[in-house]
Amino acid sequence: MRCLTLANALREQGHTAKFITHAHVGHLADLIEKQGFECILLPCPQPNPPSQAGEGKHGFSGSLKHAAWLGTTQERDFAECEPHILDFQPDWIICDHYALDATWQNLAQKICPTKIAVIDDLHDRPHQADVLIDQNWGHRAQDYADLLPPHCRVLAGTRYALLRPEFAFWRNKMPEISVKKAFSGSLQKVLLNLGGVDKDNITLKILQNLAENGKNTLDLTVVMGASAPHIASIHHFAQNAPFPCQVIVNANNMAELMAQSDWAIGAAGSTSWERCCLGLPTILLVLADNQRPIAQQLQSVGAALAFDVAEIGSAKWQKALATFSQPENLSQMAENAKKLCDGKGVARVINQIMNITHQTDHTQIRPAQHDDMKMIFDWRNHISIRQFMLQQDELIWENHQNWFTKQLSNPNFKMLIYTVNQMPQGYISFTQIPEKTDCWEWGFYTAPDCPRGHGTQMGHLALAWAFGELGACEIRGRVLPHNGASLRLHEKLGFFRQPENAEMVDFSLFSHQFLF
Repeated sequence: MRCLTLANALREQGHTAKFITHAHVGHLADLIEKQGFECILLPCPQPNPPSQAGEGKHGFSGSLKHAAWLGTTQERDFAECEPHILDFQPDWIICDHYALDATWQNLAQKICPTKIAVIDDLHDRPHQADVLIDQNWGHRAQDYADLLPPHCRVLAGTRYALLRPEFAFWRNKMPEISVKKAFSGSLQKVLLNLGGVDKDNITLKILQNLAENGKNTLDLTVVMGASAPHIASIHHFAQNAPFPCQVIVNANNMAELMAQSDWAIGAAGSTSWERCCLGLPTILLVLADNQRPIAQQLQSVGAALAFDVAEIGSAKWQKALATFSQPENLSQMAENAKKLCDGKGVARVINQIMNITHQTDHTQIRPAQHDDMKMIFDWRNHISIRQFMLQQDELIWENHQNWFTKQLSNPNFKMLIYTVNQMPQGYISFTQIPEKTDCWEWGFYTAPDCPRGHGTQMGHLALAWAFGELGACEIRGRVLPHNGASLRLHEKLGFFRQPENAEMVDFSLFSHQFLF
């Protein structure tokens, strides 16, 4: 679904997208084609005979943890995709599969001058990628150290969650909806959705538990996929439930259903970020091992309570139901959830992809190192830079050595180097505001010999780093009134001028305002 969301947004900007998938059970080819995209449906791989089960470095029984999900070797999978790639000649291949790694991606780049974007959240295998998208909260570029080529740009965290546009729409309507909820009566509207299939019918187990515990203050909406095998049993329960219970199959208005609910019971998959966007408190169920980190993360920040399936009906479960029955608990949990995802991730991902598409150079941001000390000293003392500093005297080398060494280990001060084709061409710093721990003030300059035109690119990458890797909610800037280039750059990057003072021009930019 996240690839379909991205494809729809790309199409709106005039791009053409095609899909390739195998005919595994539960494939979405029909849905993809229904939304107007060509979907090349490859035959479902046949299991290897025992004598060939280990064929290939990453085969059906290969070394990757999720190798079996592919049903064949990466080499065989690529061989099936190859004629379609050659025919389409894509500018980008978006690769979203836990059983694919640099093996498949290298094969693709050998036959086609394509760039590759990888969607991942496991950081357990190498990739040959130009962009890596990891939309899980708390994940950082450092998680992929030594797994990516030096030029790969990592878009990590829920700032880049690939949500459909209706989630941002309903998020903007939440203040109005919250007022209506306050006067809607005593029944709590609860949304129950465990994904499209729920092959073990955990949905029924939950409904039966709620009925047995006399939860007649609830108004349930159950959402299931058309391919779910137990729809009939859920319909039968709903007809005799001790509380209002509506069953919806293949809902096309999930954002609206979430927005109108007081809380939810759901799987700890990527749908978690949809619920967070709308501030929906959730009892999270871990239905697969790869969902456990998300469940733990959301519970740790007070946005949800996490459970294994075996814990349904336990004392811990009953305590959670009691917690969710109190409006004040829901209110706090909703605020915690809403801070994690603003619903603008697709716009940010597309802006990043387009930025890389149109670049002729590889530009990066990296942390400053001890070996950068002399270079920064020389840059800072150059008259073209020094003239725009608050303190315009030349630095003394011994003082700079002491200062730089101290700042490298200062958690409240971050120094970055902007590189062009791996050559240092700029410096950025972020200083934490003491009274606001999620607010940082930045400073920056390009190297005296940096080619013109790199200020905007450096600013984009540095701010994306600050809002993503640093977790900043607000960045502030202070500029001398005669520094026209910096004034114009702040405005170009989307900063807002603050009330004027006599000595400086102050700027501010919040995380949700920055779409890069």
